[in-house]
Amino acid sequence: MSISSDYYPLSQHLNMLVEKGVTQTTLTFKEIEDVLKRDLPPTARKNPTWWSNSRTEKYRQCASWLDYGWEKKKVDLKGEKIEFQYISK
Repeated sequence: MSISSDYYPLSQHLNMLVEKGVTQTTLTFKEIEDVLKRDLPPTARKNPTWWSNSRTEKYRQCASWLDYGWEKKKVDLKGEKIEFQYISK
């Protein structure tokens, strides 16, 4: 994940959680937006595949958690929250 990536602050946040011993977390979309200091794109609220564990260019935002050893476990679009699980780097 490049430091210049729009999603790098999420990478840093998840890395900080691991340093504190946290291996599972549920974040609201609002909390993620607060970390990013910007709104998520509309697709993130409408399409669960936006949150996939994919390393393709189409889903490059996924690198912000995959590159730091996290995987998306569950996404709740209606409740606007996502569950991440730390696997390993």
